[in-house]
Amino acid sequence: MAELQHGSVLGILISELGSPSLGEEGPLAMPEDSFCRQLVRYGQSLGLFVYLFCATHVAAAQGRFIKGYVLRQGEWRQESCPLPDVLYDRALPKSAAQHRDGRAALAELKKLKPCVLLNGSLPGKLDVYLGLERDMELSPWLPATYKFEGAAGLKPLMNQHPEGLFLKPAAGSHGKGAIRLLRKGDGWQIDGRDRRNRMLALTFSDWPDASRWLDRFVSGVTYIVQPYLTLAGEDGCSFDVRVLIQKDETGKWAYTGAAVRTGQPGSVTANLHGGGSAQTAMDALTARYGSEAAGRLLGRIRWISERAAAALENRFGRIAELGIDYGIEPDGRIWLLEANAKPGRKSLDSDEQAARLAVERPIRYALKLALRRQPVFPFSRNQRRSIQEVHP
Repeated sequence: MAELQHGSVLGILISELGSPSLGEEGPLAMPEDSFCRQLVRYGQSLGLFVYLFCATHVAAAQGRFIKGYVLRQGEWRQESCPLPDVLYDRALPKSAAQHRDGRAALAELKKLKPCVLLNGSLPGKLDVYLGLERDMELSPWLPATYKFEGAAGLKPLMNQHPEGLFLKPAAGSHGKGAIRLLRKGDGWQIDGRDRRNRMLALTFSDWPDASRWLDRFVSGVTYIVQPYLTLAGEDGCSFDVRVLIQKDETGKWAYTGAAVRTGQPGSVTANLHGGGSAQTAMDALTARYGSEAAGRLLGRIRWISERAAAALENRFGRIAELGIDYGIEPDGRIWLLEANAKPGRKSLDSDEQAARLAVERPIRYALKLALRRQPVFPFSRNQRRSIQEVHP
C-alpha cells in the first residue's frame, strides 16, 4: 500500500521497562513486544510515525520532543521523538501508584501539546456493571453483581444463591485473586486463584473460620461478588467466550473476532495467564452445541457486544476497543461477565483474519483521528530520517 504523506504521529504509552539483570545483554524487549512491533510496522505502511514511550519519559520531555522507542532494523532504539498527535494507552499498571503515574503522564502530555487520546479507560467492574445495567436491553444478560462489604454479608447472599458465589477484584485481570465459595454439607469450600495466580483449594468446617479467611484474603482490595454460574463443559473444565470489538477506520464499532478460552482442569477461571488454552469460537462452540446452535449463540453475543460497546462509550467517553467476556451455561444461557478497555489479543492467534484486524483497526482509527485535525507538528519523511538518537 502506498505511504500517505500526512506526517501524523502516534505515541503508544507502555508499561515501564524492568531493570535488566546484572550482566544481562541483548536487544531491548518491550511489554507486548510482538503486538507493538506489528503496530509500528503497520502504522509505517500507512505513513504514520509510531513510537513507544513510558510515563517516566514525559517528565523529561524537552520542547516538542520526548524520548521514545523506535523500531530500527528489527531492534528497539531509544530516540528523541516528536510529541504525538494521537495517544494509544497500552500501559498495564500493576499497582494503584502505576495507574496514577500513567494518568498523570497523559494529562501532562496533553498540556505539552494538544493531542487526541485514542482509547479511554473503564472504571472498576462494579461501575461497568452499573453502566451496562442502565440499558434495559442489556440488563437481562448481566449476572447480579454486588460490592463485597465483608464476609459477614456473604451468608445472606448464599441464601439467595445456594449454588455458590464468585468473588473477584473490582480492578483485577488474568483471573488473579478470583475465588469461588461453596457450601459443602455443614462446611465450606473455597477454591480459585491467589493474587499471584496460583491455584488454591481450601475447606473449612464452620463459617467463622471461612469468614475470617475471606476477610484476610480480600483485605485492602475492592472486590465484587456474583452468583457462581455453571460455566463448564462436559469435561468439567471452565470456559468462556472472549470477544474483541473495535472501532474501524470510519469510527464505528466493528466485531473483530471471538475465541473460546478453556481453563486447565480444576481451575475456576479460563484465563490464558492461568494456564488456559484458546480456540476459535465457532469451532469450539460447534463441538459443544452443534453448528446451528453455535451460530445462534455467536450471533446473539455479537449483538450484545455491539450494544454494550455503545452503552459504555456513552457512559464513560471514547473507547477504541473492548475485550468482552461471556459465560454460557449448559442450557445455552448467555451471561456478559466483564469488559476490558485494554484487551489482550493472544486468544485470537488461531484466527488469522481476526489477529490481523486486531492490529490494523486501532492504527486505522488513530489515522482517522489524526487526519480530523491538522497536526501541530508536521513530520515529513526527511525529518524522520534526522531524528537524533539519545544514548543512555
